[in-house]
Amino acid sequence: MTLNVNDIRIKVKVVEGGKLKAIISLDFGDFTVKGFRIQESQYETKAAGNRKLWLTPPSYADRGGRYHPIFYIPDKDLWERLEAKIWEAYDAEHKRHYAKVYDLNSDEADQFLNSSS
Repeated sequence: MTLNVNDIRIKVKVVEGGKLKAIISLDFGDFTVKGFRIQESQYETKAAGNRKLWLTPPSYADRGGRYHPIFYIPDKDLWERLEAKIWEAYDAEHKRHYAKVYDLNSDEADQFLNSSS
């Protein structure tokens, strides 16, 4: 199966409060993968635009408490392109969310988000 990143629809739900910032699902047409998370990190992440955020795919914990990914793309280039698209969708939804919550226009939302980073 060949995966075209541009055909994937990304849904972002912004979460306020706590370390969890968003929950994301990827719609591949015939199937959907839910459970991607954007969370605060103590380190800056290059893929996140050097912000202290990180993206984690859905995972499960084994009996020993270790987490294992449910979703994995072995092709690193393909993963990086998908990750870039996820960050782009997150940024757009994050901006839209705060514009709606605080009744801001696009420029005001940009200023608000830049000042709170």
